[in-house]
Amino acid sequence: MSQPVLLVEDHGPVRLFTLNRPESLNALDQEMMAAMSQALGEARADDQVGAVVLTGAGRAFSAGADLAFFAKMAAEGDQASRARFTGLEGPRALANFPKPLIAAVNGPAVGWGLTVSLMCDLRLASQEAYFSAGFVKVGVTPEFGSSFLLPAIVGLGRAMDMVLTARRVPAAEALDMGLLNRVAPAEELLPQALELAGHIAAMPRPAVDMAKALLRHGAESGLEQVLDYEMRCFRTAMASPEHKAAVEAMLEAIRARKG
Repeated sequence: MSQPVLLVEDHGPVRLFTLNRPESLNALDQEMMAAMSQALGEARADDQVGAVVLTGAGRAFSAGADLAFFAKMAAEGDQASRARFTGLEGPRALANFPKPLIAAVNGPAVGWGLTVSLMCDLRLASQEAYFSAGFVKVGVTPEFGSSFLLPAIVGLGRAMDMVLTARRVPAAEALDMGLLNRVAPAEELLPQALELAGHIAAMPRPAVDMAKALLRHGAESGLEQVLDYEMRCFRTAMASPEHKAAVEAMLEAIRARKG
């Protein structure tokens, strides 16, 4: 019996997704994208899930799209498969996922391996990882929102350098350019990612989800558009029981210190 292409397991309030095609360096195919879209939908609907971590099985995070699948589509002139593979269901499932999403990049992240990490809210990587926007090298163009996200994260000049040269960017350089939030030794990467996700998941959930939505909205909007949306979210958060409990706990801690 074949193994699932996406492994899903829970670590308390954190759900771990593991890309599971190690024999092909976790290359993306139609089955993996469908599995991820379904898993994101299930995590979105599950109130027990406070955050999601995405990593890869074996020595790679993802080598990008499955080139054998590309070759087959090209050889057969299979327009229907191309249309399915380039549909927006997968990108939208990630772009619209409301809970914190953390990439634990355990090895090479090439093409889609890079762009799916850009869809995540935080990115941690092993010291052994590297990133490559290798699209032009195989005659295609950036996808998965990366033409917006990569310049927004690292700046237009660095994005141009990565995309037009398709060069490898080692983890240390990726950290320096702001592509990564943290670099860790290989054996510490997943524990650190799970710990970080657990820390975030322990915060008041409505506030965390709205804060994520606000920052995404702010990054994609002008200041005037942001102001009203911010205040509406802030009012909603102020009325939540989680806010009341968090304030009471903080005040109690202050009283205890003074006492």
